[in-house]
Amino acid sequence: MSRVSSVAVIFLAGILSAHPQSGRVTGYSESGATRLSRETKTQQTSNTSKTDPDVVRVPTNLVTIPVRITTPGGKAVSSVRRDEFKVFENGVEQEIAYFSNDEQPFTVVLLLDMSYSSVFRLEDIQLAARIFVAKLRDHDRVMVVSFDEKPHVLCEATSDRRILGLAIGGASIASGTALYDTLGMLIRDKLSTVSGRRAVVLLSDGVDTSSQSSDAKTVEKRFGAEDVIVYPIVYDTFDDVQKNRKNNAEIRFDENDRPYIAPSPLKKGERLQDYEAARAFLKTISDQTGGSVYRVSSTTKLNDAFTKIADELRRVYSLGYYPPEDRKSGATYDIKVRVYRPDLKITARNHYLGK
Repeated sequence: MSRVSSVAVIFLAGILSAHPQSGRVTGYSESGATRLSRETKTQQTSNTSKTDPDVVRVPTNLVTIPVRITTPGGKAVSSVRRDEFKVFENGVEQEIAYFSNDEQPFTVVLLLDMSYSSVFRLEDIQLAARIFVAKLRDHDRVMVVSFDEKPHVLCEATSDRRILGLAIGGASIASGTALYDTLGMLIRDKLSTVSGRRAVVLLSDGVDTSSQSSDAKTVEKRFGAEDVIVYPIVYDTFDDVQKNRKNNAEIRFDENDRPYIAPSPLKKGERLQDYEAARAFLKTISDQTGGSVYRVSSTTKLNDAFTKIADELRRVYSLGYYPPEDRKSGATYDIKVRVYRPDLKITARNHYLGK
């Protein structure tokens, strides 16, 4: 072989190995994993679904997956092409039938815990909520819901900032925490009829004390059947609850007229295991929907969390595939999203329930 031919072959091989559409990929990143792998496969492509300029509409039997992609440092990556994605269900690759990386509008439920256990003043919560709404795009819609011992829909989904301001101002502190009932109502009665991209931004300690019709497992299952991203903003109220319990305890006197605190059993919402269950629930529901948990302890961190979530909502990819026809209703199917670039963090819905 001549020297010129050899150079040409080497040059051509370099081009093919560098181009992701050539079928030779040096590494990938995957949802639910931090490892890097090597694989040589040809990537599949298909036609993008046509959408209304304002609302994304997809067939009901299409499994849709919101996906967020960031660098290890947390910077959003918005340049990933359709042919760099792969989707796997129970380890089997699925053909991507729908793809969108446009800044399509979101419908966001702003869900505010108004129980007495909140570590923030009502005014701080309302200010942070208004900051969050102001940072969303003009065409995003927000539903404002508060909850204590029952849910309160303060306004239906709207992009009218004046109405949203009035709704946030109408939130008030009360007793009880029906978190599970409220989330169950939202996914059953509100979000299931909403087209396009959907998210819930929840401000709470996550400790449920008052739900009657739903529990953690029921809520997790319902959200597992929908492509709704959940972002919990979590504060810890355990120390404050213990302090209030001590301050409100009954004082008795012994035979020597010395005061002592009368023993009483711990109530629901006062036990350490209640807080452990709350942390596990919020992590599970955020992980399975492709969201993130933000832990806050001050109004500054609260405002920062709302700001970061508003920014994340602008940078969500949407993927979709048609599942095989033998899906079993209620069965759980694992989902993995792979992007053929190394060193990325892929956050995506990790399973869905057969319908």
